[in-house]
Amino acid sequence: MITRWTAPAVKALRIALRMNQTKFAQQVGYSQRTVSGWERGQYGINTTAQLALDEVYATLDPMALARFEVLAEEDDVDRRSFLKTAALAGTVGLSAPTVTPMSIDRLRQTVHSLILLEDSVGSTTAKPLIDTMTRTCTSLLRYCPELLKPELSRVTAEAVASSAYAAWDQKGPKLADRLFKQAYEHAENSGDTDMQAGILVDRNHLAVGTHRYADASDYADGALAIRVHDPRMADLRALCAARAYAYANRRKDARTQLDAVSGDLRPPTTPDKSYAYLVAPWFAFSITSSVLEVTGDRQGAAEALEKSLPLISPYRVREQATTLLRLARLTAPQDLDRAADAAKQAVRLARKNTSPRLWEDYRQTRQLLSPWDGSRALHELDIVAEEVLSN
Repeated sequence: MITRWTAPAVKALRIALRMNQTKFAQQVGYSQRTVSGWERGQYGINTTAQLALDEVYATLDPMALARFEVLAEEDDVDRRSFLKTAALAGTVGLSAPTVTPMSIDRLRQTVHSLILLEDSVGSTTAKPLIDTMTRTCTSLLRYCPELLKPELSRVTAEAVASSAYAAWDQKGPKLADRLFKQAYEHAENSGDTDMQAGILVDRNHLAVGTHRYADASDYADGALAIRVHDPRMADLRALCAARAYAYANRRKDARTQLDAVSGDLRPPTTPDKSYAYLVAPWFAFSITSSVLEVTGDRQGAAEALEKSLPLISPYRVREQATTLLRLARLTAPQDLDRAADAAKQAVRLARKNTSPRLWEDYRQTRQLLSPWDGSRALHELDIVAEEVLSN
C-alpha cells in the first residue's frame, strides 16, 4: 500500500540520486519549478506525481538506496509514513539478460578478486569497481531463474557487504551500516547460514569501530544463535563476539567466547574458500589484544599485537598499518621511541594502501601522542608523515 511522499522525502530521493533539481525533474517528468515547490512544501504532490516518485524509488541501486535511507533518517523522515511497499518499475526497451550458472561463477570470481584488491590497496582505488559489481549483481536478480536465485543472492550479499566495507573505509559509517543491512537480506534469501552469520559479524565489527558497543553485543548474540557449518566462521564469530562482549562489559561472556575458539587456527585463505577467510593466528592475537586492552592489561595487549604482526599476510597492508598504530597507542606511555617507530612503519605502509580510514587512524594516534610534542621521536615521525603525505 502506498501512502504519501513528503517534501523532505522528495529532497532525500533527489540527493540520493546525486541530481540537481533540473535533472531530477526530467527523471520524474515534471518541471524544475514543480520539484522546487515540492521540496519547499509549497506545492502538493498529487497521485500521478506520487506514482512517478514511486517508480524512481523502485529503480534505486543499493548505494543510492542506502544513501536515501541515511538522508531520510537525518531529515527525520520515517519512510513507512509515506511508502510501505515500493512500486515495481520495470525496465523499458531493454532485452532481459540471461543468468546462467557460468555467469554467476564469473560474478563470484570478480567479486572475490575485488575484495582482495580492496584489502591490498584500499577503497579509493577499489570502491568504484566494487560498487559497479554490486549494481550488476542486484540488477541481475530480477532476471534470475528461481533455481539459481540462492546462488546469485549469496554472491550479491558478498558484493553488497564489500561495498559496505568500502563505504566505511571512505569514512561513511552510516552508509556502510545500511549496506550491511541490505547484504544480510540477500544472505537470508540465499539460505546460506554461514553467510548470514558472517554479515552479522560484519555489523558487529562496524559497531565496535564506531563505538556502538551495545549494538555490537546484540549482533554478536545474533551471529551466535545461527547454526554454521564452516569451522572458520565458527572461530570468526567467537573471536568477534569476545571483543564485542569485552567492550560491552560482558567480561565473562568474552572469556567464554575466547575459550570457544578452536586450537587449530589455520593460515589465512581466500574469499572463494570461506567468507571468514581472514581468520588466522594473527587475527586471533589481534582480537585477544583488544580484549586484554579493554580489561586493563595494556602490556599483555601490546605483546599480543607484536605476536600478530609477523603473521599478517603481506597483501593485508591496511591491517599491518592499523596494528602498528594500535601498538603505538599502547606503548607510548612506557616507551615513546618504540611507539614512534611503530607509527613510522604504519605511515610508510600508507604509501601502498591509500585508505582514508587508515589516515584517520593515524591522525587520532598522533593526537594521542601530542603530550610528547617536541621530543626527537615525534619530530622524526612528523618528518616521515609529511614526506608520505606530500608524495
